[in-house]
Amino acid sequence: MDVFVIGGSGLVGSNIVDLATKRDVTVQATYHRSPTDRTDMQLDKTNAERTASVLRDVDPDVVVDTAAFHAVDDCENERTRAWAVNAAGTRNAAVAADNVDAHYIYLSTDYVFPGAPAEAPYTEDDPVSPLNYYARTKYAGEQAAQIAATATVLRPSVIYGITSDNFVTWALNELDAGNELDIVDDQVSTPTYAPDLADACLEIAERDLTGLYHAAGPKNLSRYEFTVTLAEVCGYDPGLVSPISTEALGQEAPRPADSSLDSSRLYEALDYTFTRPRQAFQKLHNDRNN
Repeated sequence: MDVFVIGGSGLVGSNIVDLATKRDVTVQATYHRSPTDRTDMQLDKTNAERTASVLRDVDPDVVVDTAAFHAVDDCENERTRAWAVNAAGTRNAAVAADNVDAHYIYLSTDYVFPGAPAEAPYTEDDPVSPLNYYARTKYAGEQAAQIAATATVLRPSVIYGITSDNFVTWALNELDAGNELDIVDDQVSTPTYAPDLADACLEIAERDLTGLYHAAGPKNLSRYEFTVTLAEVCGYDPGLVSPISTEALGQEAPRPADSSLDSSRLYEALDYTFTRPRQAFQKLHNDRNN
């Protein structure tokens, strides 16, 4: 199986490359602006001609598209860029993958749901209703992904790990410096450990699973609870973490109050469950200190 990762310098992409390499799976990966030791070539998927040309040259069995403009607040103010990457760029990648008969795997987001606490956790059969422009573009990406005859759409939630910048690496750096953190306590999700999501992508490819799946962690908790647990497991003073409301924080884009996902359909298909945050934090703490 030949795997081609769009966005190999990012958190999920880099984990896919690492895991594929360990499994002796042939893998190539792209970067957009910053090459890494995990990437092979530059690609901006908003360039349809270049995307098609690269896919023709590589001719992979599987394309995993992890590339996105995912700065939620910035998407509100940079709508042209957000649409170009997350919607139109995804269409370019899906068409290019379909033209070489590759299985196209696209990563979406839990933010496609409105986040009413009474409605969560959401299943794949629940209706979407994005609250912000980022989520609107990612849902448009879901629809574009289905251009490919063989396509899988995955919805993760708050992806975290240590191979690339993300909320967890930011929080750990702040805690390292002894800084106090104000973290929202009224945004609930099902955080997703990046190595689990990478593993799922490869298993989906191996098993030829298509369709829509929620691909998030098994534990729903607020961002504040998540960060307190991180501090506890990694040996920091949890008292450095204080709760704050979304209103007081004043984020540009509206967020769902509870976008927790029910990922049991994927767990049953793969016959395993993603890692809970406390256990994942212990793994990344060990990795960080070795």
